[in-house]
Amino acid sequence: MKKSGKTWFFVVLALILALTYCAFFGVSGQNGDMQTKYIKGAADIRFGIDIRGGVDVTFVPNLTPEEIAEIGHERMVQDIQSAKTVMEMRLVGMNITDYEMYTDENNYRIILRFPWKVGETAFNPEEAIQEIATTAKLTFHEGFENTEDTLILEGANVVSATSGVMNENGQTLNVVSLKLDQDGAKAFGDATARLAAKGYISIFMDDTCISTAFVKTAITDGEAIISGKFEAAEAKKLASQINSGALPFALSAESYSTISPTLGSNSLQVMVEAGIVAFILIALFMTLVYRLPGFIASIALLGQMAATIAMISGFLPIVNSFTLTLPGIAGIILSIGMGVDANVITAERISEELRRGKTLDGALKAGFKNGLSPIIDGNVTVLIVAALLMGAFGPTDGFFAKVFSPVFFAFGPSTAGTIYAFGYTLLIGVLLNFVFGVGATRVMLRGISRFKAFRSTWLYGAKKNAQHSDGGQNAQDGANENKWNIVGKRKVFFIISAVLIACILLYSCIFGVQLDIQFRGGAIVTYAYSDTVDEGQIQSIAQSVLGNGVSVQLGTNSVTGANSFTVSMPGTETITTEMLESLNAQLTQAYPDQNIEQLEMNNVNPTIGSEFFAKSIVAVLTAFVLILIYIAIRFRKIGGWPAGCMAIVALVHDLLIIFGVFVVLGIPLNGNFIAAVLTILGYSINDTVVIYDRIRENGALSEKKGSFAELVNHSINQSKRRTINTTITTLGALGCVCIFSLIYGMSSILTFAFPLMIGMVSGVYSSLCLSGSLWASWVSHKEKKKLKTS
Repeated sequence: MKKSGKTWFFVVLALILALTYCAFFGVSGQNGDMQTKYIKGAADIRFGIDIRGGVDVTFVPNLTPEEIAEIGHERMVQDIQSAKTVMEMRLVGMNITDYEMYTDENNYRIILRFPWKVGETAFNPEEAIQEIATTAKLTFHEGFENTEDTLILEGANVVSATSGVMNENGQTLNVVSLKLDQDGAKAFGDATARLAAKGYISIFMDDTCISTAFVKTAITDGEAIISGKFEAAEAKKLASQINSGALPFALSAESYSTISPTLGSNSLQVMVEAGIVAFILIALFMTLVYRLPGFIASIALLGQMAATIAMISGFLPIVNSFTLTLPGIAGIILSIGMGVDANVITAERISEELRRGKTLDGALKAGFKNGLSPIIDGNVTVLIVAALLMGAFGPTDGFFAKVFSPVFFAFGPSTAGTIYAFGYTLLIGVLLNFVFGVGATRVMLRGISRFKAFRSTWLYGAKKNAQHSDGGQNAQDGANENKWNIVGKRKVFFIISAVLIACILLYSCIFGVQLDIQFRGGAIVTYAYSDTVDEGQIQSIAQSVLGNGVSVQLGTNSVTGANSFTVSMPGTETITTEMLESLNAQLTQAYPDQNIEQLEMNNVNPTIGSEFFAKSIVAVLTAFVLILIYIAIRFRKIGGWPAGCMAIVALVHDLLIIFGVFVVLGIPLNGNFIAAVLTILGYSINDTVVIYDRIRENGALSEKKGSFAELVNHSINQSKRRTINTTITTLGALGCVCIFSLIYGMSSILTFAFPLMIGMVSGVYSSLCLSGSLWASWVSHKEKKKLKTS
């Protein structure tokens, strides 16, 4: 048995090291000039537009509500799908295959994201948007795949195209049926009469041939059938392509944002450096504080990082990679900090059992058993939040979007792909924490404890020369545990929190709350330039193109090392692509030697902004409800509903603290605020649930009847070291992100990570000082009320 345990330690270690190598570097083979990729590595990750640069745009039809009503919902949905097909063809024609596109059929929108090609230098997002959204030209020509041959008719002559099946010579064929208008029927009849039994007709979308058919007989009734070796899906796609050529409307960019490749690539390097530093600091902290279990935890954490990279890159060639954004990388770094939580809980439990006088084997067994329940409960709450982020801000055909469709049924797809990526990496990190933080760590700890050199209990958290008996020194250490009278001084904490929240609300009323254009709509364009420019002249140029009220602000972009200025539209006004092209041209003409370059563009329609804001509020409220239900069910034997309600009160406290950070620092509320709030809700409730688990465990084991307040206070003291140390590791990870973001001027990440840090401090405070104390106060109130009525 002991020998077997030793073997498993080396097996798991070897697997983690192999996974780490493969996940980061991949595995490929060379056969002559051909390279075959067997396992994808970090280099194969698809990066989002905030890293590679690119476009995020929402297209809508140029139709009035009356025109849409006349066309009808069913036809509008068909046309939107047809337009999507055309845009996909255009993207492929532009050699852009790494894109994301999905439709909002309820609001008749198409959401598209695509990065710039590697090495892209001609950064002209407005031209790309116009090229993609231009109404497609469908044409029918005589001949085989040649547009130079005689034009027969255009897409406007096609009334409809539908896919179906027909029987021919005992075979069932997938076909596409065409119905032509009067002019089209005559032209088509004349052409098929000339080509019958000897020629071809080719169908083109712009300059791309999408189908070629041999003409069997003359077709003069305006109803043609295209048959061939079609699969059902191919016939349906061809029908959609043909229908798209006769779209009754053009598309316009309702909202869009762009970012240059230069800005994104530098940001990636900064975030990778922050991640490496964060991992090293956490590994050192864990090893110094928890000794051998901390060192083993660092190895498991390396495996968790590697597995996260594998889940993003696709790892196996048959699996598509996930689009990774900067907030997604922040999610990975955050999961590094949170990933040690399971190891901290286990290490604390082992150390606690050793202090009570148990042998090493007994302490390991008891520590693993007693630590499992709080690990599960704590991580489930974070899973709820991660799933909500993906369900609310991801594509509508995703798994979690379908799960939460009863909640978000009134909203269409969101354009917040960055939040979706953050939710994905957070979800993966939590799930892998069970695999590595629970499974791998325990196997390696059991295995290494079989070696004589690693049998010293000091390595596992006990004091040197400790005795292992029921009345030994360690047992005395456990009995003389330093206790904080948190519950006894709960009124002090209640007053502190109440005053702090009152100040935040008062400050908000006096100075107001800023909403980012992501919530309210509007437009902001950021430019880089060299040498010097005149702010007044730029203001004058911007006003001549965009109208009065436009504001211009000079600054410095530390990521690119270039000077920069921003042009902002007032209120909820937006900029059309034509207006932006005119502005760029006039700025370049006024400053030909200053190398003016458009870095970023954020343009959000007010309607989409308000919808996004409403959806974000619903997401936060849903998180509260789900967390309340989970706690009420999980702790029902010790008063689940009051416990859940007090936990929600503490979470509202944390929400208001994060809100205060944004307001006081003047950071506009946007998607980052919602992601930060939901993350803190999951993180803070994780700490609270661990304490609740202790209350439940101590309540079941306690033989003497003390007050509930004493029980809560004792449980808080038992959990405080774990709670504080887990927060330190997470703050260390986020601190690295903040420092690197501050040094390199990455404001979009800094304004996300710093409030998250403050929120985590608030989370550990509310978990230790508020939630349990509020629960104890509630129970005390109920007991007093019961005594008065008896």
